Amino acid sequence: MPRLGNFRRLSPSSDFRHRRTSRYVKLVLTSFLILCLIFFYTDSIHQKGELLGRKPLKQTEEEPVPTSLTNPQLESISHNVKSNERATLAQKPLKSTKTKDGDFEEALKRLEDSLPGEMETRWMLNKIQGTGAQKLREIGLRAREYKRFFRVWENLHFVEGGSDSTFIRSDMVHYIRRYFSTTLDDMSPSAVDRTIHTYEKFKAFMTKFGQLIAGWTGPYFTDHMALHLSFKHGGRGIVVTAGNAQVPHLKTLIHNVRDVGCTLPIEVMYLDDNDMDVDLQAELDALDGVLVREIAPMVDDQGWKLTGWALKPFAILFSSFREVIFVDADSLFFQDPEFLFEDEDYQKNGALFFKDRTLWPEWKRDWLKDLLPRPISPKVLASRYWRGESGHQQESGVVVVDKWRHFIAMLMVCRMNGPERNGNKEQGIVGVYDMVYGDKETFWLGWELVGDTDYAFHRGGVAVMGHAESKPIEKETILSEKKEQEDKEKGEGKIDMEELRRTVEAAVEEEEEDEPSLKDTMTAPMVYTICAPQLLHLTKEGRPLWFNGGLLDNKFAEKKDQEFGTFPEYVAEPNDVTTVTWQLLGSNKACLTGEVGVKYVLTEAEKGKVDMMIEHAKKYY
Repeated sequence: MPRLGNFRRLSPSSDFRHRRTSRYVKLVLTSFLILCLIFFYTDSIHQKGELLGRKPLKQTEEEPVPTSLTNPQLESISHNVKSNERATLAQKPLKSTKTKDGDFEEALKRLEDSLPGEMETRWMLNKIQGTGAQKLREIGLRAREYKRFFRVWENLHFVEGGSDSTFIRSDMVHYIRRYFSTTLDDMSPSAVDRTIHTYEKFKAFMTKFGQLIAGWTGPYFTDHMALHLSFKHGGRGIVVTAGNAQVPHLKTLIHNVRDVGCTLPIEVMYLDDNDMDVDLQAELDALDGVLVREIAPMVDDQGWKLTGWALKPFAILFSSFREVIFVDADSLFFQDPEFLFEDEDYQKNGALFFKDRTLWPEWKRDWLKDLLPRPISPKVLASRYWRGESGHQQESGVVVVDKWRHFIAMLMVCRMNGPERNGNKEQGIVGVYDMVYGDKETFWLGWELVGDTDYAFHRGGVAVMGHAESKPIEKETILSEKKEQEDKEKGEGKIDMEELRRTVEAAVEEEEEDEPSLKDTMTAPMVYTICAPQLLHLTKEGRPLWFNGGLLDNKFAEKKDQEFGTFPEYVAEPNDVTTVTWQLLGSNKACLTGEVGVKYVLTEAEKGKVDMMIEHAKKYY
């Protein structure tokens, strides 16, 4: 009994049982409340999915197809199942695959980093003032900046479609928004908006900057990017400018390039219908591999006039080819011009120019210092202009250029031959043609102005071809040169002609009877002179490559007085410019005098090519 009493004392009291029951009830009610909350939350998600056109995320099982059904019944069930699947897919929005485009993101970041500040933008977009060399220098500085921004702009917009196709992404705002909503690293909406705003600021800046540098390309091309892309995959070809007066030369040239084995397509660029008659256009278009194109609609020359020599760089730029051999209509070839594309200097630089005659010395160093931004390139320091050897550096009868590589440089050359070409003395305006001889020097100078030093001058020399006249050098001349050299070595620097005369007379009087006289021992070398309007360009080996000036003795003479020249030999300009003797006559005729070592005879094959040129020309002149 005592043990039972102890057991009863250990059993829970009625109060304890009541408290335990209360806790159980609270726990059940709490669990029920939580379940209700979960249910309501799930139901709200379900309703929201229906409002957005989505099905609730749940696993569905395909109903088994009874095996006793016939084939038509099976096909009907299968069709219904597929229809239901298509309906379900139609209700679900298609979601792009989340991928990263590293090149695009890098190009976009470069654009954001390149956006100029307010002060820099004001300077670059400010109207270019001044005249002459100072204005060209300022244009060059701006063009160098434009080249930097233009590269960033193109890298963002160009999309490669294959080995021979490139496209411009024109829906950039939409593309940015869509891209950052589907990539692995989602960008916040506010960050995407900031990126779009930056892009639009850059676009507005580039539109104004492009108009300032070269606004004359529109409206034919919407912007410089469209012009640049138009010839990226354009291949190689020959470009010639011509009007009615040049058609006889042009037809001869077309036959000539085919005779020497050249199969490149040819584009003949004329200004407008007043420049070349419509019937001539049709006649040229009918030739195999020849396309005639009007250039006037492509250029907005409001405020200036596109004409004459100035047409040449515009014809190069607006031709459809990427790599161009530009040829003057009165130029002719001894060898296939296509080989110029394989020249090692062209392969390296993408631009190949030809040297002009080394005519009279002209000091251009101070002018170049005013013209070109610092630092002056090594190619300028080695030029005739800088060293004072001549004011004639380049001859533009043939120009070889890869326009894709040198797009900004070509824009600069066109501007120099366009809006900046002519001066006005009354208004104190100095034009490009007031400072250089026509279009020919604007190519290498245009390259230098925009900081593009990837160009080279062909390593072959220049010459004049025709009939050489010979005469011995006078002994006084020999002694004069000898005395001059001795004086230079002594530092005296000038010749006393009276002393020279006495020296010669004394040498004659003092001759001994048993010794040969000074006159007899001095073997007078021969000098040769050729006068002709044709300027001949040579290969690196010194053989004829091409020449300009046509085939007539005087292409400016009346038609009844015109005669074809004869070209059995040529005199080459020596490498030592101090011994070069040029004389410029009228009618674009020049005389070159050289010693015996610089006179050469055309080979029979070369003479045959000249004869073939003349046979073609006789049909058109």
